[in-house]
Amino acid sequence: MNVTRFLIACSSLLLGLGLIGPTLTIFPKAGDLTWFIKIIAPEELEVSTYSILGVIQKLFQTNDIFLAMILAMFSVFSPVLKLSFYWHASGLKDSNKFNSTLQIIHYVGKFSMAEVFALALIIVTIKSFPGGSTANLEWGAYLFTFSVICSMFVSFRLDSRKG
Repeated sequence: MNVTRFLIACSSLLLGLGLIGPTLTIFPKAGDLTWFIKIIAPEELEVSTYSILGVIQKLFQTNDIFLAMILAMFSVFSPVLKLSFYWHASGLKDSNKFNSTLQIIHYVGKFSMAEVFALALIIVTIKSFPGGSTANLEWGAYLFTFSVICSMFVSFRLDSRKG
């Protein structure tokens, strides 16, 4: 298997694991009243861990269809589609088909970093909550990010082949 296809396979594996693995853990706090909230409503301060697919599923269950679809599009469908096009392009010999496939890939690829930026925004937002709530990225977020980085190397390799 050539290097480009190996990188595509690695990116695909990392993407799959990143989507199902724990991505974000939220540790809610209520400032000086944390002890009191723990007594009257302990479920409000339970630590929560989410995966990307778990969040999408929860959004569908709570009828937040628009948000679920946006998240699914940016974090699941777009990267999968991009990696599929990469795989297809890596096997093309005809330079016209290769170049047109590469143009499609660059269009689709613009959406794949959106999830990483969304995760960063969520972390910053949670850390700015009053009361000392914190959020930690989990291994799923790192694998998802490494998938994006691998796919960037694939893009560089395919761009260098462009003719």
